[in-house]
Amino acid sequence: MKRALLFFTLFALSAPVAAQRTLSLEEAQQIALERNHDLRIATLAQEQASHGKDIVRAQRLPRVDLSAGYTHVSEVGSIDIDVPGLMSRSISFGDGNIYESALTVSMPLFTGFRLDAMQQLQETQHAITGVALEGTRMRVFHTVALMYYRAQLGQRSVSIYDEQLSYLGKQLDVIKALHAQGQVLAYDTLLLSTRAGALRIERANANADTHNAKLQLATLIGLSDDEFVIEETIRGSGSSVLDGDLTSLLQTAYEARHELRIIHHQQSAQSLRIRSEKAAYLPSVNAFASLRYGKPGVDQVSNEWMDYYTAGLSLQWNLWNWGGDKARVEQQKIATRSMDAEEARLKAGIVEQIKRLRNDIHVLRETTALLDAQIAQESLKQNMLRARLEQGLATATEVVDAETALTTVRLRREQNGIARAMKLTELAAAIGDY
Repeated sequence: MKRALLFFTLFALSAPVAAQRTLSLEEAQQIALERNHDLRIATLAQEQASHGKDIVRAQRLPRVDLSAGYTHVSEVGSIDIDVPGLMSRSISFGDGNIYESALTVSMPLFTGFRLDAMQQLQETQHAITGVALEGTRMRVFHTVALMYYRAQLGQRSVSIYDEQLSYLGKQLDVIKALHAQGQVLAYDTLLLSTRAGALRIERANANADTHNAKLQLATLIGLSDDEFVIEETIRGSGSSVLDGDLTSLLQTAYEARHELRIIHHQQSAQSLRIRSEKAAYLPSVNAFASLRYGKPGVDQVSNEWMDYYTAGLSLQWNLWNWGGDKARVEQQKIATRSMDAEEARLKAGIVEQIKRLRNDIHVLRETTALLDAQIAQESLKQNMLRARLEQGLATATEVVDAETALTTVRLRREQNGIARAMKLTELAAAIGDY
């Protein structure tokens, strides 16, 4: 029994783990657009705004109400008749118990254009939620790319560290053999061991960065981080966003950035709010008609159940409220000026952001060629020193220094490539492009 249990345990441990899915950047972005929580919230906000339009539109249409009531009156009107020589009597009008039911149709005829402004305002709010949804979609799209690139940078860094650690392990074996023959000092062995220890720490940090970026990516796309792996190949963002001069990029940003589009809608909404507040300066007229059934109805003498109808118009006009209406209008005008200032501030920030990103991309593009040349030089230097070490013409310190320099340049080259891809992604987001 114990042997069988041991066999099944070993079999379970040796069973292959289900292969993780290799997720490309494009697939990650597509999944995020389908599952992201922020997008779901933005979609619900748009649906909520859509119902707001229905609410305001209903206020402009006829309204039908059904009502019923009972009222007890302690005393009713009466007439006392007292004729000399005859019996005195008292005639009552109505009843102490009043029953009434009504079916009423009412409709606003004129509200100083308040309801019209409110309906247009709700339509503007619905448009704002649509732009916000589009902006959220674009933000998620670009944030997924940035997290993906960070995870790729961590993976590539770990691979470089592994290569260098493998090389140092082989070199350490050689140095130990030479030390046993008395050809090198113990210091050389210690130097290699120290460098390997430092590389392991840097590798652990890069591995942690990879895992953290992958966790953030998993949250964005709605998957568990153990369900997928990141591609090794780094494919930079398309450079089409660099086509055109600064003026054309700014023009595109002014037209496409969802923040500016939202401000434009908000400015329109403020005009509608001012119009709605000014409606208080004008009268409002409402029409109503009711079909009623009750007791005693309109015939107080017969005091019976009867049906009848009422119809009429009502006018309401506030003539004075100590400047409250005017203060509300001025308040909305100040909010409009505040939005104008916010638009100017946002445009200035967009100009600064696009200029800075274009400059960063230009520098990174030039740095790429320089780093490629430096990698070739450091690789040649390392190979030469390795050969000289085997011939006893170079020290282990020189070889380790060359290896450190090569590792540093290779890491900078990886960082430079991914940094350029990330800057291109940021520039695409800055001009409101995918």
